[in-house]
Amino acid sequence: MKIKKNYLYFGVIAAAVLAAAFFYYKAPKEIQTEEYSAIKQEYENPWQVDTNGYLSYPLDRGNILFNRQNYGETQNLTVSKIIYQSRNGNIYGLLVLPKSAADLLPGIVLLPGAWVSKESELRLAEKIAELNAAVLVIDQRGVGETDGALPKIEDDYLTFLKGQEPYQHLMVYDALRAYDLLYSAPFVDSDRIMIAGESLGGRIAIIAAAIDRNIKGVLAISSSGLDFEETNDTRVNEFLQSIDSDHYIGLITPRKIVMMHNKNDNIIPLDSAINSYQKAQQPKHFVLVNDTGCNHGYCDSMYDGLVEALDYIIGIRSKTLVSVPVS
Repeated sequence: MKIKKNYLYFGVIAAAVLAAAFFYYKAPKEIQTEEYSAIKQEYENPWQVDTNGYLSYPLDRGNILFNRQNYGETQNLTVSKIIYQSRNGNIYGLLVLPKSAADLLPGIVLLPGAWVSKESELRLAEKIAELNAAVLVIDQRGVGETDGALPKIEDDYLTFLKGQEPYQHLMVYDALRAYDLLYSAPFVDSDRIMIAGESLGGRIAIIAAAIDRNIKGVLAISSSGLDFEETNDTRVNEFLQSIDSDHYIGLITPRKIVMMHNKNDNIIPLDSAINSYQKAQQPKHFVLVNDTGCNHGYCDSMYDGLVEALDYIIGIRSKTLVSVPVS
């Protein structure tokens, strides 16, 4: 069964030591906002799509430039606004961190679904961070504070034919740079960084993890591949395959992938998610809920499955937490 066409394309360390790490992360690398907006750095890193329809970017993507600003806090978490430089523009995100931790934190890049802002995804990011993780959630291009406008698939294909990076490829690169940012953070365990995404974000997460095998694993929520039919035009096929997560999902192995879905999802049918899951190789896991009060995306009924999925992929509960009073 295919996705409804209207949605197809959018479709510790003690506390003191951890605090010192936070400071280190912010101070040496931060650039002033006015300087940041003025930077017009040209990227020399090539991108390409091979004749088999696989998108690739270099594994060495260079240092990442970013700006960090205070955003807010809860009793147990701090939230910072992050602006980092990607190809052809700046990406805006929110970094959610626990105020205390027992060791280096696992890192999770969280990619929202189409037209979903980082602020709308903040509640889920906080739920994950409360499990003792560093979570970076971003505004994808054309959403919230990140500039851009998602073009029609036909227009993106014409960009591809001109030898220029299609919009949907750029979103994959943005996810890779979000990974790079967490990888560079001194409070993150660089061996335990994964990508999670809802809907469109899940599709991008799978493609990004297939490209960079240093990414520990993938959690795809309410997502599936695009179920394109091959055409007689090889260039069309190359492009369609390059943006279809079904084309990449088998490449995640031997890393782990978890898919979570609601039986009552009214955007991406369960059959589509199962079809994608069957293309994945072991190790893999499928979490299914039957929530009549929730439609598309993360549902509160998925929480237990979420915790198990994160533990399965990056051992998020494998460390003993240390409670440190916050003055």
